[in-house]
Amino acid sequence: SAFIKSPNPAFASPVATLSFVVYAIFAYAGMESLGGMIDNIEEPEKTFPRGLLISSLLIAVAYSFMILLWGISVNWKDVLSGDSVNLGNITYVMMQHLGIYLGHSLGLSASVSGNIFIRFVGLGMFLAYVGSFFILIYSPIKSFILGSKHLWPEKMTKLNKHGIPEFAMWMQALLVCILIFLISFGGGQAKSFYTILTDMSNVSTSFPYLFLVGAFPVFKKKGFKQPFIAYKNHTWTKIVTYICFLIILFGIIFTCVDPFIQGDWVTGFWTVIGPIFFGSLALGIYTRATKKNNN
Repeated sequence: SAFIKSPNPAFASPVATLSFVVYAIFAYAGMESLGGMIDNIEEPEKTFPRGLLISSLLIAVAYSFMILLWGISVNWKDVLSGDSVNLGNITYVMMQHLGIYLGHSLGLSASVSGNIFIRFVGLGMFLAYVGSFFILIYSPIKSFILGSKHLWPEKMTKLNKHGIPEFAMWMQALLVCILIFLISFGGGQAKSFYTILTDMSNVSTSFPYLFLVGAFPVFKKKGFKQPFIAYKNHTWTKIVTYICFLIILFGIIFTCVDPFIQGDWVTGFWTVIGPIFFGSLALGIYTRATKKNNN
């Protein structure tokens, strides 16, 4: 039953279990953001799809293998159920206990092996986050602001001497800082703080995929010239699209609904407010720019 039933009481209900889909989606999130950078790599029509397939396979194998090892080495009730463990430090806690478990098994010093694993994952996460931050910070600006200059004020699209829309990036940083500031003053402990940030990140990252997946069959019908085609059968394209769309949709819905069911109104509010606020903001910007261009 350990393979199908989570020891975490927060994921005991079917709704909570299905809401975990957005966590799984987030594991692969960001790869599509590289699409805005492919003009800077050599032979993108070959390199990019090959890189996506290889990285997806590596991520799936690595995630599954590490989850299996953590399940073997970490006891939920003794290690992870306390208030001292949250979504901000849980990776370090689990890797430390994996190192301790491995040290005991090999007859090594448990404390030394645990500390080695902590430092290894710390270095790995630092390198991964630095790389992902550069991509996830700049790629949306390049795609949505520089790619649609007619929708934005001139100041937002103006490039500095380095070819970067400096004002837009400062506005992005300011908005993120304001959101973190507001959430941090919502009361509660670090555990709830990291839960809110994680849920907001997961939902806001997964939500655009609904538009990408839903637009895919329409894009295929348009008959644009494409350097390569992965889905040649239109029926299979629609089947895959519908399955992906429904999985993402229900995952997002259950992620937003579950905190309210559990009585956690603060987490539920911040999880829902992200898509509503930014969706309304985008609609307002688009409507304003459309009216201005028509006049």
